[in-house]
Amino acid sequence: MKQIPLPDGHQEITKKSLTVRSPLWLDGAVLQRDMPLPLWGCAPVGSHVSVEFGSHRWSIGADAQGNWRLEIGPLSPGGPYHLTVACGEEIVILRDLLVGDVWFCAGQSNMEFPLRDAEDAADALADADNFSLRLAQVPVRVADVPQATVTGTCWKSSNAQSAAEFSAVAYYFGQHLQRQLGLPIGLVQATRGATPAEAWMSHAAVASDVDFAPILQRRQYSLSIFPDAAGVVAAAFSEWDAATDAAEREGRPLPGPQPKLVGPGHPWTPGGLYNAMIAPLAAFPIRGVVWYQGAAAPERAFQYCKLFRALIRDWRDSRGCDSPFLFVQEAAFGPRRDQPAENSWAELREAQQMALAEPNTAMVVALDCGDATDIHPPRKRPIGERLGLAARETVYGEPINGLSPLFRSMTIEGNRVRIQLDNTYGALRTLDGVPPRGFTVSAGSGDFSKGHRGFVWAQARIEGDEVVVWSNAVPRPVAVRYAWAQNPDANLCNVVGLPCAPFRSDDYPGITVDVR
Repeated sequence: MKQIPLPDGHQEITKKSLTVRSPLWLDGAVLQRDMPLPLWGCAPVGSHVSVEFGSHRWSIGADAQGNWRLEIGPLSPGGPYHLTVACGEEIVILRDLLVGDVWFCAGQSNMEFPLRDAEDAADALADADNFSLRLAQVPVRVADVPQATVTGTCWKSSNAQSAAEFSAVAYYFGQHLQRQLGLPIGLVQATRGATPAEAWMSHAAVASDVDFAPILQRRQYSLSIFPDAAGVVAAAFSEWDAATDAAEREGRPLPGPQPKLVGPGHPWTPGGLYNAMIAPLAAFPIRGVVWYQGAAAPERAFQYCKLFRALIRDWRDSRGCDSPFLFVQEAAFGPRRDQPAENSWAELREAQQMALAEPNTAMVVALDCGDATDIHPPRKRPIGERLGLAARETVYGEPINGLSPLFRSMTIEGNRVRIQLDNTYGALRTLDGVPPRGFTVSAGSGDFSKGHRGFVWAQARIEGDEVVVWSNAVPRPVAVRYAWAQNPDANLCNVVGLPCAPFRSDDYPGITVDVR
């Protein structure tokens, strides 16, 4: 037989020859276990295509346009295998395939952050050889319309060279799962730093909600003045940056969204990254998604409440299933405040947590992994491993106590507030062994022009799996908050050491509520 070399990615080639055009079906791939796997390509019109995988056999005829498509599987974990696709004298062979679980790892710079720059990179890379952990990176591209193919992607077994350039968070997550579950794990990285949620959504999803209309309007304005030789947007950004900084410090409503020149091919293009990096891979079955994004536009935290949930639904719609969606809440960053105040980052973390209302989701808290002076903290191992714990508990059904505490309710007892939390696993403690920090209480305030909303620092005491909070300055508290700041000094965790998520009991309007 004549062997036809597999094309690089899925470049256009003649339909007179046998081709396999299914995304990510490449040498060294991990294929998703226990699911039907769509496989397609081209062959001579009317010809017969046969497929072999291990002991399995399938066949299909090419249609009048020279296209063929079939589903193989479901397959059980294992490997390595070869996949052979034959048509007459032509044959395509994919080698060294594993069957296991595939996770799609996406987001902006803290998901993009490479393992070589992590705080324990030397130890991690010395331990990176793992035949059953496979890594694939999707090249960064922007497109105005959904693409059918991706190019320049390949699968690599984990080793010091391949892991060094791969996402640190994703790597630690995959390594944890592979070692704990004993399954082949495939990780597909699709990341681009400093990008907003709308770039990762389909244009239709962004256009579907009136609250997202300003996003598209700003894009049209950018195109109308591009390349902005007069520097209108740059000047507007300088003015906005100063006004926003002042508003943040004073706890006042923010002046509006960040001015940005989003010209042709810009990674902030609504739908641009989705079209080129997400849409082409929607037909490749996966176990779930790991997501780390949000810091590109914290001033739009209130909008993110809807935007993030719309993104999750959009991705699931494209796949036709409710795949598990695990995400990281933003880590602590920036200066600490002497007094309680409103903050866009606190509202952003709240917006992220609201996505837990979507089914099959889980959130990892990363407050304690942050760095006051670096928005890209190198402490990535705990985040990846917490994602692994969350996956094992919520996706794989292991009773391992793998989630962070979340606020459930509060009761007022005179001048004290008693707080009930989920995911305590029987008890609470602190990360550093001293009394809880990071709590504030308020007697209420109707004057929202004052940024503190009446909150003052409070004392706290752990009582089993509850926390009692009080301040002598607030004899009749009505609201309580925890870690409500960009870089909070907070230390509460559950009995297994997972940090508590920030929360507030009040529903006072935030400083981002009018920013779209």
